[in-house]
Amino acid sequence: MGEKHTSDKRFWLGLLFVIIGSVWLLDNLDIIPWYYSRYLINWRTFLILLGVYFIVGRKKPEPGIILIAIGGVFLLEDLYYFDFRDIWHVFWPAIVIVIGISLILRRNRSGRHTLDEKKNDMDYLDDFAVFGGRERTVDSQNFKGGKITAMFGGSQINLASADLAPGRNDIDVFVMFGGTEIMVPANWSVQVEVFSLLGGFSDKRRSTVQVVPDPDKVLVIKGFVMFGGGEVKLAK
Repeated sequence: MGEKHTSDKRFWLGLLFVIIGSVWLLDNLDIIPWYYSRYLINWRTFLILLGVYFIVGRKKPEPGIILIAIGGVFLLEDLYYFDFRDIWHVFWPAIVIVIGISLILRRNRSGRHTLDEKKNDMDYLDDFAVFGGRERTVDSQNFKGGKITAMFGGSQINLASADLAPGRNDIDVFVMFGGTEIMVPANWSVQVEVFSLLGGFSDKRRSTVQVVPDPDKVLVIKGFVMFGGGEVKLAK
C-alpha cells in the first residue's frame, strides 16, 4: 500500500514537470502567442500548478488551496481585475475560508475507524484548542492516534504513559496561528509527515539511550501547519 502511494506521488509530480516543461518548450519555440505565454510562464502559474499537485497527488487539500489562492490572486492582479493594494482585502477573508474548509475536511477524515467509533473510543485522541491552551496526558495502552487542532492557541500532548496499538496509527495535526507539542516515549517508532507553510514542525527527539523501537507499532504524525509551529520530542 505504501509503495503504491509513493508511486502515485511520483506520477503526479512527474506530470507536473511534464506540463511545465512542455509549456516552456512551446513558448521558446514561439508556438504559444506572447500574450498567452505572459500569463502561462510565471511564478503565479507555478504556484497554482503546485497547489493542484498537493490536492491531487499528495492528498493535502489545505496547502493546495492556499497555494492556488495565492497564485490566483496575483495572477488576477496581472490581468488588471483589481489593483495590487486590494489584494490584502481578499487575502485575509480567503484565509478565514481556508480555515473553515480545513476544519470541515478534517471532520470527514475517518482513517481506520468510523466517526462514531472514534467518538466512543478512549484509545483515540481528539484535541481541539482554540483561543487558549490545553495540556493532556494520554495513558491508553492501545493508542490508535487521533486529531489535534490548534488555532490561536496551543496544546501539549503527553504520551509518556501510553502504548501504541499494533500497525500504523496516525495523528492528524492542524495548526494555524498557534502551536502544538507532542511528547512520545523513546521506544516508539515515529514518522513525521507534517507539511508546513509559513510555519514549521520540528522533530526534536534526541536520546543517548540505545532503544530499538517496535517496527510493528508505528505512530505517523501528519497534517498541516501555517502561521504557527509544532514539535515532537521525547517524553521525560
